[in-house]
Amino acid sequence: MTDASPPLDSGTPGVYYVAGDPVAVAAALEDAGWSTAVVAPAATTHEFYDGVVAALSLPAYFGRNLDALWDCLTDLDTPTAVVLSDWQRFAAARPGRWSAILDLFVERTERSPAFAVVLAS
Repeated sequence: MTDASPPLDSGTPGVYYVAGDPVAVAAALEDAGWSTAVVAPAATTHEFYDGVVAALSLPAYFGRNLDALWDCLTDLDTPTAVVLSDWQRFAAARPGRWSAILDLFVERTERSPAFAVVLAS
């Protein structure tokens, strides 16, 4: 993971920690050419997946599990940055689930098109 500002070049995938308003971070990323999705804060796995569904406009039949999330993330066809609002809440409430989701996000950053995860607080 990178302790840095979010990538302002749509060719720079990775996972980034950012202090700041998630909506403002997303706007800056959009100005730099990224498609963005701001995921609302969550304390439960169900809330997390609800936030992902809303942020990425996923279909109602989305499976709400890691395999389904992977399938949707690998179907992305433009450089995309997912901005996770108050991510620490979910990480503290569900550390094992958070670890698995973060691992999946990291793996997705290694594929094309560019993908970034911004942990905003």
